[in-house]
Amino acid sequence: MIILCRSAKGGSGTTVTAGALGLLLAARHRGGGYVVDLLGDLPAALGIAEPDGAAVAEVNSALRLLPRCMTPDATQTQWLSLATELQSLRGPVVVDVGTLIPGKALLDAASASYLVTRPCYLALRRATHRIHQGEVGVDGCILVNEPGRALTRSDVASVLQTPVCADVPFETTISRAVDAGLLSHRVPRALDEALAGLIAEHTAK
Repeated sequence: MIILCRSAKGGSGTTVTAGALGLLLAARHRGGGYVVDLLGDLPAALGIAEPDGAAVAEVNSALRLLPRCMTPDATQTQWLSLATELQSLRGPVVVDVGTLIPGKALLDAASASYLVTRPCYLALRRATHRIHQGEVGVDGCILVNEPGRALTRSDVASVLQTPVCADVPFETTISRAVDAGLLSHRVPRALDEALAGLIAEHTAK
């Protein structure tokens, strides 16, 4: 199982969401699982030391991190190599794609691809532009529900023409866990509950 977490605009919460999904899925799988870091931000979000080169890093007893940094000009051969490597892994694999446009090989290998976004006009504008250009192709949206925004869950689903599969609250408990480097020790309850439906869906497969 390979799950992609993507965004059209930086600062959307993709890295924290990918880290939490990886932690929760790995905890429910007998052999653990993996998170794949394509942009270099996951160690800081999870509160672990920077990995040594491309070596696998232990996040906790269930989750391992693969640092596989990619650039916007990565070739299709590089994407194919990454997809082949990830398909060989046992257990759930969550990939923090960030704002990169993944190659066809990785998209084809993925079990699901989620767009992580805030209910922000600029983020939705950029996402719809990508969709119209045929660049996104997602199975659903994970909404980081930032307070004070005029756009609602139904607005986001309507604009993106894709279902909102999870509604993550913009809570201080989540921010504090990340800032204190504690995310790898315990996923905050608000984040766990928000992603519970997605976790149940993927663990049932």
